Amino acid sequence: MKSLKTILSYSFVMFLLLGTAEITQAQDEARVQAIEMYNNAQELAGSNDFDGAIQLYRSALEISRENGLNDITDLIEERLPRVYGSRASSSYRTYQSERTVSAIDTAIEDFKASQEAAAEFGNQQVEQQARGAIPQLYYVRSILNFRQDNLEEAMNDLNTALELNSNYAAAYYQKGIVQKNMTPEDVDAWMEWYDRAITVAEQVGDNTTLQNAREGAAEELIFRGVNLGEERNFERAIELLNMVEQYDPASDEQHYRLSEIYNKRGNWSAAETHARQALEYHTGGVADKAKIYFELGTALKGLGQVEGACSAFENARYGDFTEPANHELEFQLKCEGHAGR
Repeated sequence: MKSLKTILSYSFVMFLLLGTAEITQAQDEARVQAIEMYNNAQELAGSNDFDGAIQLYRSALEISRENGLNDITDLIEERLPRVYGSRASSSYRTYQSERTVSAIDTAIEDFKASQEAAAEFGNQQVEQQARGAIPQLYYVRSILNFRQDNLEEAMNDLNTALELNSNYAAAYYQKGIVQKNMTPEDVDAWMEWYDRAITVAEQVGDNTTLQNAREGAAEELIFRGVNLGEERNFERAIELLNMVEQYDPASDEQHYRLSEIYNKRGNWSAAETHARQALEYHTGGVADKAKIYFELGTALKGLGQVEGACSAFENARYGDFTEPANHELEFQLKCEGHAGR
């Protein structure tokens, strides 16, 4: 007769064997279920149903982890971040076709989710792609908001983009444009961002933004200077026009406008200097230079240099300046050889 100890030992062994068999069977069933979910998720991802694919991947991952199916777990953890990345890229393509704020909102959220998933599963490539894309998406949304005259929203988007990437030269330049529209009279406020864009663009080698910011700054200063000149706020106009040289050292328009203002003020010598500088920098034909020659003639007339003034007004006889130049030649200066022409 077997002892009680022997019987108990035998029973314990049988219990362990039966328990192990049940565990193995449960794992097999879990494996089949996880693999089926994974395969279905693959099909959904292949048909661009990324939301459905991600949900199935997540469910399969939960099963594989609970049942110690390490091979399947590794497979899903490798695959999931790339699917998040594909969803984000698809959302951006949708934006490119729709060009709406709602579409870019979706793209932003999907890239954020992509970055989080990449960090969760240790996929550095997908994480870096998302980190680089998100500031650009905020910049894109700022452009959309700006075009819809949502200036505060546009500025907020640019601030976010710069918080994420402080070397984003184009975002600084766009801040200048938005600020100019928010506070058009506060030149210093928006020029600060043009200057910052130029500095950063030089540092990072962004030649496109560098050129845009320099040209934009010069054009805006000339525009404001001309308006102030028309309002007879000559001192401030001259101050802004003199700043143009920082952004465009060879601007014929800057010197033409300064000549125009100095003529209005009766500062003939300064007007002559800037008119001659404008002619030196101007690259167009004689007809395009007519306005500059007219200012030069006006300055020389004021200085009493009749012969030089007659020559300048002769060169100004094109387009809209033909009649006023003829008037100066014939009736004001009575230039030799011009009467009756």
